[in-house]
Amino acid sequence: MACRLCQRNSDLCRSHIISEAFYEGVYDAKHRALPVSMNDSKLKFIQNGFKEKLLCGDCEQRLSRWESVLKETLVDIGNKTSTSLSIDILGKEFFRVKCIRYKEFKLAILSIIWRMSIASDPFFESYKLGIYEEKLRLVLLSGKVPDEKKFPIMVSRYELDGVFDPGMVMGYPPGKHERLFTVQSFIIWGHCFTVFMNDKIFPKVSIECFLRDSGVLYIDVCSLVELASPESILSKIYDEKVQSMYAKMHP
Repeated sequence: MACRLCQRNSDLCRSHIISEAFYEGVYDAKHRALPVSMNDSKLKFIQNGFKEKLLCGDCEQRLSRWESVLKETLVDIGNKTSTSLSIDILGKEFFRVKCIRYKEFKLAILSIIWRMSIASDPFFESYKLGIYEEKLRLVLLSGKVPDEKKFPIMVSRYELDGVFDPGMVMGYPPGKHERLFTVQSFIIWGHCFTVFMNDKIFPKVSIECFLRDSGVLYIDVCSLVELASPESILSKIYDEKVQSMYAKMHP
């Protein structure tokens, strides 16, 4: 069978759509998880995460290396302490992270979005990327990370009554921004990743809302209660407090 990334015929691995590393804290005693999708009210247990025969061994290792960096980064961000990152608390609802390994971090997120798009499981039906599926395949195959204005990424952190819990995996239906951008979002390790699926134009909002190629990322802290409204994710980029904070940091 042909590997979906390099397209060479090879024995394929049962590849995780979302790395099993991000299910820590989600599994029950029987190593089962109950993923939640805002696009589907049906709930079902899965064993050892979502897996399909997608990638050859070499391509599996390529994506795994990026995901290892992402996981290490998210653990440190979740704990708000790190020996490799600089984490500045700017208030109860806002903090800044510096020294993120931009290439590995962004390629890991794009690889998850891409695998969601090519997956056959109905859980990922809303993640079909159209023309961007092939564009992301070529990006991942080359290992050349897009610059910060192509497929820009926002990150939010979810807490309940001020307590952070990494044990969450969640899917969303796609959103629209300014009628120009299809926006894909998912939650892993207690953080919501929102990707603007466009490599030609950039949304008319502060670039500081997004992951910067300098390794700087501003993260806003949200309440889990807000997840009742899928529009809440995109509304954050228009939040007056958030925009005011960006203006203070970057006059």
